[in-house]
Amino acid sequence: GTTAGRIVDPEAFRSVAEGWVEESRERMRRRVDAVARVSEGLAAGDGPEVVAALLDESAALERDGTPAEAEAWAEAAFEAALTLSVPRAAEARRRAARCARAQGDLMRARAGYEDAWVRASEAGLWEDAVVAATGRGNVSVDVGRWREAEGWYERALEVLSRPTHGLDEVVERGLRWRLCQNLGITHRERGDLVGAEGWYARAEDASRDLGETSAVVEIGNGRGQLYLARRDLAAAEMSFRKALAAMAGEGPNAIRVAVRTNLAEALLLRGRTLEAGVMAREAEEEAIRGQHVSRLPAVYRVLAQIVSERGEGEAFVFVEHALKIAREAGLPPLQEALTLRTWADLREAQGEHHLASQARARAEELLSGHPIRTSESEEDPDHPRPGGAS
Repeated sequence: GTTAGRIVDPEAFRSVAEGWVEESRERMRRRVDAVARVSEGLAAGDGPEVVAALLDESAALERDGTPAEAEAWAEAAFEAALTLSVPRAAEARRRAARCARAQGDLMRARAGYEDAWVRASEAGLWEDAVVAATGRGNVSVDVGRWREAEGWYERALEVLSRPTHGLDEVVERGLRWRLCQNLGITHRERGDLVGAEGWYARAEDASRDLGETSAVVEIGNGRGQLYLARRDLAAAEMSFRKALAAMAGEGPNAIRVAVRTNLAEALLLRGRTLEAGVMAREAEEEAIRGQHVSRLPAVYRVLAQIVSERGEGEAFVFVEHALKIAREAGLPPLQEALTLRTWADLREAQGEHHLASQARARAEELLSGHPIRTSESEEDPDHPRPGGAS
């Protein structure tokens, strides 16, 4: 059952498994410490410590890749914050919403972010309000509702434009460049390439001198995608390579998987299919090694395009991998829709226009007026209903 049919190395299994055992021990020690902190805080009447302990464990569980458990701890922190009158209810609510989004439950994520936005705004907790509005915009992105997402990002920017927000300049600029980067994405996706260029320029201005590698990488990746949209392929390749260079020496990284995937697409469009295949396989390996499952559908879409360009017969295998992961992992509907479009392109190239049309219709169904909910498993793409950022 290994991902993409990978073979388990028996020689390496024991040492790897021992590492898992040690990680489990450490998680149990951390859990005991969290429960002790909560118990002691309750006994001492220390509400802030109770809420902090619950949120700390929620954050640690998120890092462990267990969003369902992380959400439960965040919800417990929310209830404790309300009961004990600790002013972190909005923060706990948006953290729970982020965990719900990670599980693919967009209805719950949307409700959580909107509640967090209202609570933070009413309490004058402007950083929490900005982060909640940003998260709510991201939920709209997950179903391709670009204008709706822009509305939430613009609300967050409006908060940052108020002279009374009281945020530290570095914090404010860190929040601002991310919002501008997101608006660059939504404008690009809507075909407004001039508008996207303006937002990327603002993101660069806001991030200047902050020394954040993530800004260099994400803005560089965004600009690369903009160049792809303009078909300025040389500039796109250069932008993606600069983003990769900024991450040199780091371990498995979700954003690097995305950049490698985008670079593979740029190389493919330049006719360099061999290099594109190598880059896509590197992206796949890194996604598997780092357990960045949400990045795999985009990788497999590009691999499908590469082998199709070479005239090899594996293209549909990769598309099926992508669809299976998108559905079984509960990824946002956008991932399934983008994969269906790739599937339709491949069918069209084979003259199977009816199947291609069905696939495109299903993709539009997912994105146009799609209720924000968990994506459900559906039939194999060969028997329709035929079912990739910063």
